[in-house]
Amino acid sequence: MMREQRNVIVWPSLLAAALVAAACSDQTNLNMAPHRPSFWGGVEECPTGKWTGGGRMDPPNPDFDDGATGTSTLEGKVTFGFNVFLGSDGDGRCIVTKGEIEVNHHPSHTSWHVSIHNGQDAYGETVFAELIDPDASGRGACLLVGVDPITARVDGNKGTDQVQMELCDNDRGAPQNSRTDAMRWISTGYGDTDLTYLTGGNIVDHGS
Repeated sequence: MMREQRNVIVWPSLLAAALVAAACSDQTNLNMAPHRPSFWGGVEECPTGKWTGGGRMDPPNPDFDDGATGTSTLEGKVTFGFNVFLGSDGDGRCIVTKGEIEVNHHPSHTSWHVSIHNGQDAYGETVFAELIDPDASGRGACLLVGVDPITARVDGNKGTDQVQMELCDNDRGAPQNSRTDAMRWISTGYGDTDLTYLTGGNIVDHGS
């Protein structure tokens, strides 16, 4: 079932142009970027390193401090697990070199899976990333996986979907499971959770 998202974050023209031709009017627009702090220098860092995490969120529960819109079109229990390793391609662009992402939306009984090896997903597409450090809240860092939307398998091999994921580790150096970490999942076919505080679990930026 398609869901319409009326309020989206404005994304740079390089992504918007690529989406215009592919998006139908009733699809969720995959327009997402981490909200940069006012003092941010304007250059994305791309250190080698890894992010891992898992847990549960129950949107709507927006993380406004890191740029949540306050509008969720994919609500209810969401569980997830992931590991992503960062690196750079030959042009110095930030990419995910390898990783696994699993997301489950329980009300609709929908699951998504992304597998990344050698910098590409299962469909041969490069998975670009963007790291904002420090993040807008000043509590940690946020990572966008899928600057260009990536292809996920839906419900095993029953279909595919274009997705993006944003992760915020807001308790670096502090006890985990602080309920300050946040995640956002955007799906063309099912909607946008908005950037949502975790109900349980954690997100960890392990650094270089």
